[in-house]
Amino acid sequence: MIRRQLINFQNRSVDVRVGFNAFSELSRMFASVVGKPKRAMVVWNSAVSDCFGEIVEHALVDAGFAVSQLSLEVSPAGATLADADAVFGALSTNGITCDDLIVVVGDASMCSVVAWCANQWCGRTECALLPTTFDAMLTAATTMEPLVASATNALPAIALRPEPGLVVCNLDLVREANPEDLKLGYAVLVGTMLSSSKSRWNQFSERIPEIALVNAVQWPQTARKDVLMATNPSARHALDFGKTGERALRACLGDAAAHVPAYQLLSEGMRFEARLAHDACDFDIDYVFEVDDCLEDFGIEELAFDLEPTAFIEEFRRQQFARSNRTMLPLPAALGAIRLNAVDDDVLERHAQAYLASRKELL
Repeated sequence: MIRRQLINFQNRSVDVRVGFNAFSELSRMFASVVGKPKRAMVVWNSAVSDCFGEIVEHALVDAGFAVSQLSLEVSPAGATLADADAVFGALSTNGITCDDLIVVVGDASMCSVVAWCANQWCGRTECALLPTTFDAMLTAATTMEPLVASATNALPAIALRPEPGLVVCNLDLVREANPEDLKLGYAVLVGTMLSSSKSRWNQFSERIPEIALVNAVQWPQTARKDVLMATNPSARHALDFGKTGERALRACLGDAAAHVPAYQLLSEGMRFEARLAHDACDFDIDYVFEVDDCLEDFGIEELAFDLEPTAFIEEFRRQQFARSNRTMLPLPAALGAIRLNAVDDDVLERHAQAYLASRKELL
């Protein structure tokens, strides 16, 4: 059974389909995205096209589209404007207009860059996303991974809300995946559910690890949409919880960060910032430990490393100021209430020293 979920953003809705064997109904889904099928361009990498090329292409042809393809290899570090330029060039070459369809099959970075291009092309061209990783299934409908402007400016800062016409999450890909490849999705899931309501968090945390895959993908869609549409501007930053700590750790670890899975850096950022929240905005210490427990239940263990507190604090503040003029972080004051909060220097210093000492002990 394939469940349908509509995510409403003001005058636009994102049609999310979630289920096992979801790709079996692609033809009907593709036909519903545009008024009259004519042309479609598919973007994927060579590995993905080998796995799903025949399924996706046949579905588009059956729906009435003339199909063109672009093979795009996006770096694991993230997509760049050069990748976007390659997509724009292919759209022009293949004569894609605002009445046509752009389909992308791939991970979060691939979905992000193509959805961004679709939003720009001819004022907006409909886009269908077929995410192939668990983390992409959780995020592709609501947020994109920022693009890097250039090699000389490595700050990922180019982003907008993707708002694709269709997102198809085939849960067979999750069930068959290597457990290690699911952990980034689990880290994203914990952070997203923390931004939801207290009742939803309790329902989520009590069912780990037995939570059904369909619920694991559908629940975050609503929670993430609610954050993005919040009337309180401060609340709209909730999905960035843990990311300042993640970026600071990545920078401080240097070359060693290349050998650390992305899910561990993100989970460490959340663990550290949850502890800051206990002092900065009275986040209940029991919930701080619940966040730790949820991550551990998903098999995400604490990361062992040795960093100097002064260097970490300087990098942490630098990462803040790279994106904002304010020394404020999105921190949970309560379950479902992640807001921007000021963190005094003495609070940051005290928690950084204790946190880094605990990680050094793990060595």
